[in-house]
Amino acid sequence: MPDPSQLTQFPRPSVAVDTAVLCPVPGRGLHVLLTHPGDGVWQLPGSILRPQERLAEAVARCLREKARLVDRAPVQLHVFDQPDRDDRGWVISVAHLDVLAPSDIGRTDDDSTPAEAAGSAPVTDSESDDSPAEAAARDSDHVDSPIHRRRLVPVHEVHELSAEHQEIVRVAVHRLRALHERTPDPFGLLESEFSLRQLRELHEIVAGESLQADTFRRTMLPLLDPTGQAVSQGRGRPAQTFTRRSELALRADSRLNVTEDAGRTHEDQRP
Repeated sequence: MPDPSQLTQFPRPSVAVDTAVLCPVPGRGLHVLLTHPGDGVWQLPGSILRPQERLAEAVARCLREKARLVDRAPVQLHVFDQPDRDDRGWVISVAHLDVLAPSDIGRTDDDSTPAEAAGSAPVTDSESDDSPAEAAARDSDHVDSPIHRRRLVPVHEVHELSAEHQEIVRVAVHRLRALHERTPDPFGLLESEFSLRQLRELHEIVAGESLQADTFRRTMLPLLDPTGQAVSQGRGRPAQTFTRRSELALRADSRLNVTEDAGRTHEDQRP
């Protein structure tokens, strides 16, 4: 009988972090950011936890090294703990969710990616004159880390991902859509002031379908504060603009719901 006071007598799983970085692209729908190490397959940015490394540190490291994203604050989405989920062995994945505007990602390696086609400002990966190799060496914890390619793909076209990563994307999309059903722009992708039309267009991209204007208005107006200003939206009179009511509180509530409801979301995704 193993001595419960001696943890080394018990088998231990490896712990991984994987992040679904979702991006609503105007005119093209909801996308997810994939990375490629150059000698492997397209995947979500992720890694096995290193000794003495915290989850948040591992997520930040992966986003920096593999997705070239810094200063992000992803939220925990769900723990995927099926014992046979990884063919390499017993691996528990703590999945995270982050949401970006196309301009937050900037230019990716694939010239045909929606981020660039949607008109986002092209930016260099390092925001400097360094070559890609120099930028990767400077930003990485290890100078021999591979340079990862990046690509945005529609969330319904992720068949090239492993079954485990496809499941993470499904859960992330379901959770993001649920948050947008009850919260205006929960991840703050719009400017601080916006019209109802601009808000609805964002929510329609996330939902993947058109939303009934009157129903959307009734749902969102109690959560908005009018600014007293107006913005021109083409023909017709200017539209009234709004701000999110108690924006910090709404976002905090959204983040809380991500973790509290993730278990139920995961169950909803099972066939």
